[in-house]
Amino acid sequence: MNENNPPAKPSMDYAQLLEALNRASTFDLFRLNAMISRELESPERIRRIKAALTVGQKLSYFDSSSNLLRDCELLRLNQKRALVQDFTDGKRWNVPYYMLNIEGADIRVNHEAQKGLSQHAISVGDLLGFKDKHGIEHSGNVIRLNSKSVTLRVGDSGQWRVAYSLLYRVLEGQGDQEGELLIEGQYDFGADLSGTLLD
Repeated sequence: MNENNPPAKPSMDYAQLLEALNRASTFDLFRLNAMISRELESPERIRRIKAALTVGQKLSYFDSSSNLLRDCELLRLNQKRALVQDFTDGKRWNVPYYMLNIEGADIRVNHEAQKGLSQHAISVGDLLGFKDKHGIEHSGNVIRLNSKSVTLRVGDSGQWRVAYSLLYRVLEGQGDQEGELLIEGQYDFGADLSGTLLD
């Protein structure tokens, strides 16, 4: 982010919001989704967002598939979308204005379930640990978020699918069982699936 962006304002407490959503009925969620969709497409909101943007501006947008912010540069302001250059993959993307994090909001969900981690608290690239059915600890980087599990790249043992309820955070610099340091961002997407731990 550059100095042209407005200072970050206090973010919503996503963990508190998530707790409220967990108490809502499915119909309540549907109704809320319809209201939010209309607000996201509101011409007035889009006008205010566009007024705060400048071509060439460095900012970030939220990628829901990886659950993280991606740094980018604003290339063009279109009617309902912005053309950005993604610094991670080098590609140009047309993203809806509501995906742009123009206020520098903290998007982390700091709530962790009593057992395991919440799907909303995990992003692609996070270093997580778990114990297999024999009680042996493993750790690896998240390469994919699934509906009921996370796919992790675990050292030389390949990829594991692990239920959210079995995961815990690993501090940076902690090694795997062989003492090898795990470095975020190094994945072997062609590896065979070596394990599945779903309960």
